Amino acid sequence: MLNSDKTLAELKDMIEAKAHHPYLLRFLEKPLIDENKLLLLISIFEELDISVEERDKYILSTMLIQIALDTHEKVTNKAAGQDSEGVLKNRQLTVLAGDYYSGLYYKLLADIENISLIRVLAEAIKDINEQKINLYQKSINEMTVLNDTLASIESSLIRKVADSFQKHDWIEFSSSFLLHNRLIEEKNKYMESGQSVIFDILKKMSFPKRDRSKELSPDQRKHLLNKIDLCINQAREAAVLGLEKLSPDGELQKKLASFIAGHAGTAKSLVEEG
Repeated sequence: MLNSDKTLAELKDMIEAKAHHPYLLRFLEKPLIDENKLLLLISIFEELDISVEERDKYILSTMLIQIALDTHEKVTNKAAGQDSEGVLKNRQLTVLAGDYYSGLYYKLLADIENISLIRVLAEAIKDINEQKINLYQKSINEMTVLNDTLASIESSLIRKVADSFQKHDWIEFSSSFLLHNRLIEEKNKYMESGQSVIFDILKKMSFPKRDRSKELSPDQRKHLLNKIDLCINQAREAAVLGLEKLSPDGELQKKLASFIAGHAGTAKSLVEEG
C-alpha cells in the first residue's frame, strides 16, 4: 500500500536534489515546491501500471517545469531609473535559473524517450504563458473569465498530464482544487501587504470610475473581500464534487479531502457578514 507521506517526502527530496545548483543558490532563494501539485501528480500516476522509476521521472519532469514557470514569474520589473547592478544581476540569474530547470525537464523526458509527453507539456506551457499575459495586462472584466484564467495558469500542467494518461476524472478536480488554493493565496497576500494582481483586477471590475490616487474605503475593501470569498467557496464546492468522482478509499484522496476541509471556514465569516 502506498505511504503518501513517505512518497511525497522522497519525491520532494529528489526534486530538490535535481534542481540544486550551488552557484544559483548563492544569489537566489531555494526554489519552492508546490506540495499540492506534487500530491496531485502522485495521485494520478499511482493509478497507472508503470514502474516506480518511470513514475518518478514523469513527476520530476512536470514539477521541474512548474518550478521553471514559477521562477520566471519572479523576474522583477523595475523602472529603468531603479535598475542597479545588483537588481540586474538578480533578474538575469532568475531567468537563467528558470531556463536551467526547463533544461532538466527536457533531459529527463528524453531519457525515457517520451516525445508525446514533451509535446503535451509544451502545449501546457504555451497555455499558461498566454493566460499569464492576459492576467498581468489586467484587461479582464468578468469574474468568470478571471477564474478561468487563474484555473488555467494553476492547473494546465496537471490537466494535460491527466488527459495524456486517460485519467479524466482528475482534470475537473485539479482545476477547482488549484483555483481554490490560488484564490486563498491571493487573498492572504492582499490582507498582509495590500498587493495582489487579482485584487487589482477586482478593483477595476468593481469600481471602474474610482479615483485610483485614493485608497479604498472600508466598505469597498469589504466588498472585494466578500467577492473573493464567494469565489473561494465556489471553487471549494466544485473541488468537493470533483473529489467525489474519484476513488473514496485512496489514501491520497483522503489527504486531499482533509486539506479542502481544513480550509472550509476560510471565507465563511466575511461571506456571512456580506
